[in-house]
Amino acid sequence: MTFPGPPVPAAVFAPKTAAARARALVLAPVLPQWDEGAFFAPVVRALTGAGVHVTVVDTLAAWDEDITSLAALTDRWRTLLPRFGPFDLLCGNALGGALAQALLPSVAPATGVLLVSAPTVADAVLEQRLTEIADAARAGDLAGSLALLDHYVSPGRPGEDVRPEGAGGSVRPGRPGATQPGRTDGAVRSEAGDAADLAAAGSSARAGAPGTAAPGTAPRGSAAAAAAARLAGGLPLLHGIDNTEAVRRHPGPLLSIVGGASRLVARRHVAVAAAPHHCVQVVSGSGMRPHTENTAEVSAAVTAFVETFLQQKEA
Repeated sequence: MTFPGPPVPAAVFAPKTAAARARALVLAPVLPQWDEGAFFAPVVRALTGAGVHVTVVDTLAAWDEDITSLAALTDRWRTLLPRFGPFDLLCGNALGGALAQALLPSVAPATGVLLVSAPTVADAVLEQRLTEIADAARAGDLAGSLALLDHYVSPGRPGEDVRPEGAGGSVRPGRPGATQPGRTDGAVRSEAGDAADLAAAGSSARAGAPGTAAPGTAPRGSAAAAAAARLAGGLPLLHGIDNTEAVRRHPGPLLSIVGGASRLVARRHVAVAAAPHHCVQVVSGSGMRPHTENTAEVSAAVTAFVETFLQQKEA
């Protein structure tokens, strides 16, 4: 069955090489408003620098009130994938990454997979925190919902126990509350700067895309209602998910990157195959946005993963 809704907004970024060595499809997280791919800017730069043609899509553009689970969203996106194929790499951030994992049985076995803060499984703590954000949006408190979202995606403070047994589930904004050794922090880039970089580097298919508020501002009017609906409807889709088998059975290479100080998606939410072609990288000190909080480390990891993938593809 074909999705009859409006066109899915997509931002397209050309490779920085003379010809594309591969094509990547990126599935966005739950964004209050479509941001033309700015959320993934450091990763897009790493991909295009390696010669990859990148298409970033608004995952929630395929959502409506009939979609109440990740399984239902997966069914809908399965019908949409041909619009954006073929692709060699499937990438996703947060909800987009969970969706990418759920779609793995439907993609080519050799497809490479790149995930950032993407849960394979959800637990009670993750679900509770997502529910707090969604409930505030559903109640009409968009500012409160965005404040909670900003709090939970930020890294835990030094000394804060972000584990479920230490955090006690709920942590309100303003309330005090296995990593790889030898890592150093990278440069932290603002989303506004990332958006400017992407605007210069790529083009966007804007059909059906809602307007985006200026960085640091909350949307108003009808845009606020749409943003609240996206938060209230999108975040609960992660409840009860478990795509462990789909991930472990995927024969293609996979890299999953998570923040070591994340208050939401952490190492315990990620599953991979016990094999050399699947890898988890935990970025020390990062929250849900390791690619902007520790850009150098994540960009190096992405570049190494993609170069290995491309060399195998081209061999």
